[in-house]
Amino acid sequence: MCRAHSHRLIKLSGTLGIFAPEKELVENVHGVRQTFLDYGTVLCSILQDAEQRKSHTIFGAEATPTIYFIGKMLWSKGIGSLMDLMKYAEETSGLKLKVDMYGGGPDKEDAESRAQKLNLEMTFHGPIDHAALCSTHKVRIILKKMKMV
Repeated sequence: MCRAHSHRLIKLSGTLGIFAPEKELVENVHGVRQTFLDYGTVLCSILQDAEQRKSHTIFGAEATPTIYFIGKMLWSKGIGSLMDLMKYAEETSGLKLKVDMYGGGPDKEDAESRAQKLNLEMTFHGPIDHAALCSTHKVRIILKKMKMV
C-alpha cells in the first residue's frame, strides 16, 4: 500500500519497519513544543535563585535523583542495553539506579519481565505526554557540572 500510493514516506523514527526503502525518509517533523520552552524559562528563573533552588522538590539538595526513559517500548530503542548497563553498574560499583519507564509498545511486557528477572528497579508506567514530565524528573549530574547543586 505504501509503495503503491505514496511518493515519499516520512517516518518519525528509524526503528519503524521498512515499507518502501526507496521512498523512506526519517525526519523529526514536529519540532519542540511551546510547553517545553515555557517550562524551561520558569525552571531557569528557579535555578538562578539560590533560595528557590534549595527548597525545590526536584532540584533541591534533598531531592532524590531520578532517571526516566520515554519512548516506544521496543528492544531496538536500546532497552536491553540499558538493562545490561544498569546490572553492570550494580555489580561492579554497588550503584543502585531507579529508572521510570514511560511508553507502550510491543516489547513492553517482555521488558518488564526481563527487568524483574534481573532484579532491576525499573517501573513501567505506560504511555504519557512528554510535557507532563517537565516538572517531575531531573538530571542532577548536569546541574553539578554547572555548579548549581
